[in-house]
Amino acid sequence: MIGARRLAGRYRLLNPLGEGGVGTVWLAIDDVLGRDVAIKEIRLPPGIDDDRRQEICAAAVREANIAARLRHPSIVTVHDVLVEDGRPWLVMELLSGVSLERAVAERGLLPPHQVARAGVHILAALAAAHAAGVVHRDVKPGNIFLTRTGRAVLTDFGAAAIEGEATVGRTVHLIGSPAYIAPERLRGDADGPEGDLWSLGASLYFAVEGRPPHDADTPIAVLGRVLGEPADPPERAGELGPVLLHLLAREPGDRPPPAVATGMLRDMASGRPGAPVPPPPSTGPATVPARRRRPAWPAIPAMIAALAVIAAGTAFGVNTVRAASAAPAPKPARLSEEPGKYAIPLKFCQMLTEEQIRQLLPTATTTTGKPTNREGCEWLAKGMALTVTPVGALAFSSEESIWGASPRRAHEWFVNVRNAALPSGSLGWKWPGIGANELRSARVTGAEPVSGFGAEAFAYHQYDNRNHLKMEQTYLVTRMDNLVVEVCYVVLDGAKDEQAMRAAAGTATRWITQAMDRAS
Repeated sequence: MIGARRLAGRYRLLNPLGEGGVGTVWLAIDDVLGRDVAIKEIRLPPGIDDDRRQEICAAAVREANIAARLRHPSIVTVHDVLVEDGRPWLVMELLSGVSLERAVAERGLLPPHQVARAGVHILAALAAAHAAGVVHRDVKPGNIFLTRTGRAVLTDFGAAAIEGEATVGRTVHLIGSPAYIAPERLRGDADGPEGDLWSLGASLYFAVEGRPPHDADTPIAVLGRVLGEPADPPERAGELGPVLLHLLAREPGDRPPPAVATGMLRDMASGRPGAPVPPPPSTGPATVPARRRRPAWPAIPAMIAALAVIAAGTAFGVNTVRAASAAPAPKPARLSEEPGKYAIPLKFCQMLTEEQIRQLLPTATTTTGKPTNREGCEWLAKGMALTVTPVGALAFSSEESIWGASPRRAHEWFVNVRNAALPSGSLGWKWPGIGANELRSARVTGAEPVSGFGAEAFAYHQYDNRNHLKMEQTYLVTRMDNLVVEVCYVVLDGAKDEQAMRAAAGTATRWITQAMDRAS
């Protein structure tokens, strides 16, 4: 019985989750770690020779290696790769949900705000991949997975190219669905990150329109339209339409920078009015002789200024950039690979004085903090709370300890946490311990970089959906050498205004980081 089959003596195949052109995805159990996983069985064409079989197996191992080096909440995690019976098998994180392609087929067109939210997630995933020198090269609706929790995940790095990777001796195949391959790839031009942006734009277009942007009856006709015609004007995308057309610009230099595209999509996903989207670049037929156009983004600094408000002085007590973009910041230079200074678990409940707690939580009946099961601490009061939580590998289902990690490793965790701080529509929550007894609906903002706390820091916030001007929770995440710490300040029902909450969160974080310095 196939359901009882084991791979590598540990993975029990249960039942198929889906069939594709290249193989079958199975639900399986990892008997060693006791967890459910998804296993992709690569189907080999009948009658292939040994050289082609070895090439396919090597490609599967390569895909696993590429995916394993990328750590991001919106990139599928690959746990293992096997070769059994002459066929490759990829062991992956089990996702609950459906692909974007299947969602449209089964449920119909998706609303523009949901599509924009998925776009923000996938842009963050692509930013992480591109920062690591990896170009996906096969972004399409079938490779974008919509989880039941609202997270969009990028899958299938089988066609990915790595910057600087040697290609001599490796057969090159044009992989992908014709309607989602960027024009420069079809032309044989440089195959860079901008091609992934074009493919993402085509995928998001499909989600709101139900068809690709260069629809035609045959694959050859589709290729001709991609190479020679502008995208069909979207009819159902609303305010999302201009962003899609910019991503679908024929020339890579005419596409918006990822940071700008992320900001516009985030505004649409959260319902906030954003900066006006410039008209897409003019795209006449490719056969008309013309000089190469300059990029249609001469006013990028002005656009970023419109999308980001610089708030100086009192917000968090330091200069704060409230940026629309969640694009990863450059990796700090020369981070040590050696164990950092925080090797022994800290006692966060002993880091604030009674006077400090009274200042932050005036309604507290006690100033004694309560340790949490994540090695942090929480102080509760009526309608208010303060929590301090060390975060890192545990936030990403890893057994790796945060104590004694290297600063470089902690930076990776910091980036992953920041990239996970994406707006995801409405959030339901309650906290009986501070008087929030009924389920509440809230809106979460994206990450905004801040300065003045540790080696690097960012903040994000949670607003009451009943009154979007009332901030309910503000989070400040900072990396101190080899430790990442999240400080959360909670005030219910508008008892403090936004400015006061930002200032209080900044004050709490400053006190905590000063205490951490003394403890080290």
